[in-house]
Amino acid sequence: MLKYKDETDKSLGIAGMAIGLVAMDCEEYIAAVSLDPADDSLVMSREYYVTANPNFSAKLLWKAQIRNHEVNSAVLLANVLCRAVAAGQRVAPDSLAEIHSIIMNDGCRQCDLDRDEVEEMYRKAYNYYYRLFSHPSVAVVARDFATTLRMQRRMTTAEILDNLRRLSSL
Repeated sequence: MLKYKDETDKSLGIAGMAIGLVAMDCEEYIAAVSLDPADDSLVMSREYYVTANPNFSAKLLWKAQIRNHEVNSAVLLANVLCRAVAAGQRVAPDSLAEIHSIIMNDGCRQCDLDRDEVEEMYRKAYNYYYRLFSHPSVAVVARDFATTLRMQRRMTTAEILDNLRRLSSL
């Protein structure tokens, strides 16, 4: 489930990532999305990247690392859950185990969190995104976004937000 089966599957994964970031009010982190193999599927904006700055407090940097962990978790979960739910399938248990492992390792290593703290964050994110992508209207928006992306091949932030405008009414 972590590898794309075809272009339709990839476009649904990209739709999931975009929807996931918009759902957590992080659309400012999206610079563009692309379906072309030569490009990154999701291009993050400068605002996403945490840079060490001696003028920032340790607490501020740590909070930024936590936020990035939440964003990374959301992107990964939203990608896989959107692809599965929009296709009327379930995520394979081995894929979920792999995602869980990635998120757990990232949270423990990058954020210096305890396993139980990362587990709680994972469960909360998984439940939220599972419910989000299980909503019939969100699945329609995801499929429409994926279709548009397959036609356009690339979208800027403005085009992404325009295509996801319907989410605000749900």
